[in-house]
Amino acid sequence: MKNFIWAVGGICAAAAGFLVWNRKQIQPVHDLADQLEHAWADHHTRA
Repeated sequence: MKNFIWAVGGICAAAAGFLVWNRKQIQPVHDLADQLEHAWADHHTRA
C-alpha cells in the first residue's frame, strides 16, 4: 500500500512539473499570428 501511495504521488508530481514546464513555452496567439503574417509576406515577396 505504501508503494502505491508513493507511485501516485510521483505521478502527480510529474504531471504538475510537466504543466509548469509546458506553460513557459506557450506563445500568445497574437505573436503566432504576427509570425505567420511575416512568413507569408516573405514567401510572396521573394522571387
